[in-house]
Amino acid sequence: MEGGSALELAPAGELKGCWRNSLGIDFSAALAAAAATHLAGAAWLHFWDRRRCLPPGGSRLAVVAPVVALNLVTPLLFCRSEDAIARLIATFNLTWLASFKAVSWALNRGPLCMLDLTPVQLLAVYATPLTPAASDNQAAPPRLPPTKAATSAAAATTSGHGNGGLGTSSGGNDSGTMQQQSGSSEPPPGRRAAEAYRARRMPRVGSQGRLNEDAGSGAGMLLTWIGKLALIAAMVWVMQQPLPGLLQSFAYGLALYGLLSAIMDGPAAGVIGLTGLRVSPHFDRPWRSTSVAAFWSKRWDLAAGNTLRQLVYDPVCEGRWVALPPGAAAPPPPSAARMALGTAASFAVSGAVHEAIFWYLTGRTTGGVWLCFFLAQVPLIFGERVVLAALRRRGIRLPGWLRNIATALLLVATGQLLFWPPAIEHGVVSALVGNTQTGILQLAAAVRGVLLR
Repeated sequence: MEGGSALELAPAGELKGCWRNSLGIDFSAALAAAAATHLAGAAWLHFWDRRRCLPPGGSRLAVVAPVVALNLVTPLLFCRSEDAIARLIATFNLTWLASFKAVSWALNRGPLCMLDLTPVQLLAVYATPLTPAASDNQAAPPRLPPTKAATSAAAATTSGHGNGGLGTSSGGNDSGTMQQQSGSSEPPPGRRAAEAYRARRMPRVGSQGRLNEDAGSGAGMLLTWIGKLALIAAMVWVMQQPLPGLLQSFAYGLALYGLLSAIMDGPAAGVIGLTGLRVSPHFDRPWRSTSVAAFWSKRWDLAAGNTLRQLVYDPVCEGRWVALPPGAAAPPPPSAARMALGTAASFAVSGAVHEAIFWYLTGRTTGGVWLCFFLAQVPLIFGERVVLAALRRRGIRLPGWLRNIATALLLVATGQLLFWPPAIEHGVVSALVGNTQTGILQLAAAVRGVLLR
């Protein structure tokens, strides 16, 4: 495969890193095994979630441990060079997102605790790189707990504390509060209990910092996905041309945006169409970022950012791993020091996860270079905050376009120094480009064959 042979592996890395060859199975069988892993993990979590017999914490962590272990080994089914794209997707979606979602559920956090999901919806949220919209009220009616618990939940709601910390102001719908149907001033007791139970499953912190909550309709996401595929095809050609330093790094970043967002937009279109579950955006026009902080927290790869916020940032800020139970008094606002620590911890974990992704792709780590790239974002974020505050005190407000350019230059420059060199040196870029190019040619051949019939 063109490009794939350039992948520089650790000694014996391809032999040890491609289980499907060792097991004598083909690529299709490896894909089927990965799909079975998704299904088994979702079914296991749904079983324990429905029983509601395990309190959040150690008991649930013991339950999710085998799921996480399975997620860690599944990407090894795919070969590092010839299956580079499939291995990257499996590593990103299983080893990172699905595992983080499972652990978050164990700590009463994250998307699997947001709604009373049906089995199909839970599978979709767990197995795809998607996050349900925070204000989503389209989940199936919840299975009511015992009468005593339902009564307690209803009483908590009428007292204003049963929605897990969400506000009920009349100022808008962004908080994710439940709305009653028109013409009904007071729901009957049974329905009130159902709404109370559903409300306690809603996210405690609204949109969790996202700018938008609705990624669009299934048809809209499908059109976006097709557009991303066209972008990927164009970038495959561009990346094979000689480009100067910063322009090359910018092109690589644009290609990464196309690849990751296509991975997410395709499943999103299917999930929206099949389950009716609204999802939040995966990328939110990252080119419009006016600060490094906004780029990472509100616009770039929000599926990954959501898991880091829920499993790292929020626990650090709250000073507890397990989220407070529904109806508990809201904790005091975190101090500036805690928020700074949460930010640093989130980037440190992200860097460590990216080092693991590099290992899955090559059989070696970057030697800490990718970790340094993500850690470098922390002083950039706080440095720009200090600079912008100093300018505001002097009555200077930079125009948005200038901040866009400055943010892009900072990110591209740090990427050129720390992110892309290991990926280029060890053949990750060439392997992904070669895999993508081969996939495009195979897709074109299939379409041509259909049209010529």
